[in-house]
Amino acid sequence: MTAYAFNNLKMDLGKAISALSPFWQAILSIVKFFFFIVNRKKILQLLRDVWLWTLEATAEELEIIAEENKNDAKICGFYFSMVNISGVLAHLAPLAVASVYAWQGNGFLNSLDAPLKAEYFFNIRQSYITYIVCYLWNVISIYFIIYGSLFIDTLYSWLVHNISAQFRILSLRYRKLSLMMVTHKSSEIQNDEIFMKSIVECIQYHLRILEISKRFSEAYQHLVLIKFLISCLQLACLSFIIPLGGEMADQLFNLSFLVAATTQLILYCHGGQKIKDMSTSVNWTIYESFHWHNLSVKSQKLLLFVMMRTRKPCEINCIFFRANLNLFVWVSMEKYGKE
Repeated sequence: MTAYAFNNLKMDLGKAISALSPFWQAILSIVKFFFFIVNRKKILQLLRDVWLWTLEATAEELEIIAEENKNDAKICGFYFSMVNISGVLAHLAPLAVASVYAWQGNGFLNSLDAPLKAEYFFNIRQSYITYIVCYLWNVISIYFIIYGSLFIDTLYSWLVHNISAQFRILSLRYRKLSLMMVTHKSSEIQNDEIFMKSIVECIQYHLRILEISKRFSEAYQHLVLIKFLISCLQLACLSFIIPLGGEMADQLFNLSFLVAATTQLILYCHGGQKIKDMSTSVNWTIYESFHWHNLSVKSQKLLLFVMMRTRKPCEINCIFFRANLNLFVWVSMEKYGKE
C-alpha cells in the first residue's frame, strides 16, 4: 500500500491518500496486537483481579456492575456494527464499481480493483483466478485488521466500565454509611467506633480501586499513545478523501470507515473521561450524603481528609497527554474544523 501511495503521489493525490487510510489502520492493528503480547501478563492479571472482585459484591452492588456492563455492550455493539459495515463495504465496493462499468459497456475484469489498493507482485486482472486469489487475500487481511482492533478496543472498554462500577460501589457504600449514622443517631447509640471502622473499610476499598486504576493506565498508556498518533493521520486522510468525491461505492466505504475510526477514537476518550468523572463523583457523594451538623468534629475531620483525596481524579495518562473528551474535541477540531 505504501508503494502504491508513493507511485500515485504526484499523479493522483486522491488515490495515494485513499491507500493510506486502511494502511494506517493495519499498522494500528499490528501495534495493538504487539503491545497486547508484550503486556499480556499485566492485562490478564488485571482481568482476573477485576473479575474476582465482582465475586465479592453484594446483590445491590451487582446491579451496578450489571448496569455498567449493559452500557458497555451498547457502546461496543455500535462500534462492532460500524467496523463490520466498513469491512463489508470494502469487499463490495470494487465489485459494485466494476459492475457499473460493465453495464456501461466496459469489461468487468478490466474494471476490477482489489479491495485494498496496493502494488501486487502479479497482474490481478490476468484472469478471474488471479483476481479471486488476490480478493481472498484481501478479505483475510481486512478481517485481521477488523478483529485485531475489535478485541483490544472492546477489552479496554470492558475494563473502563468495570473500574467505573467500583467507584459507583464506593459511592453507594458512603451513602449507606450515612443512612446507618442517621439510624444510630435516632436510637441514641454511640456510633463513633462504628463510623471509624466503616470509614477505614471505605478508605481501603478506595485505595484498592486507585491501585487497579493505576495498573490499568500503566498497561494501556503506550498503546493509547500510539493509537492517538495513528488516528490523527488516519482521520486526516479520510477527511481529505471524502470531499474529493468519486464513485458512490467508494464514498460509502470512506464514510463508514470515517464513522468507525471516529467511534474508535471516542471509545478511548470516553473511557478516560468516564474513569475521571466516576473517581471525582465520590467526593460529591460524601459531601451530599452526610449530615455534617450531626457529626462529631473528629468524624468531620476524617471525612474532610477522605474528600481531599477523592478530589484528585484518576486518569489514563498516555505519557504526553491524558485520554479524555478534551482530547477528542482537540483532534476533531484539528481534523474536521479546518476543512
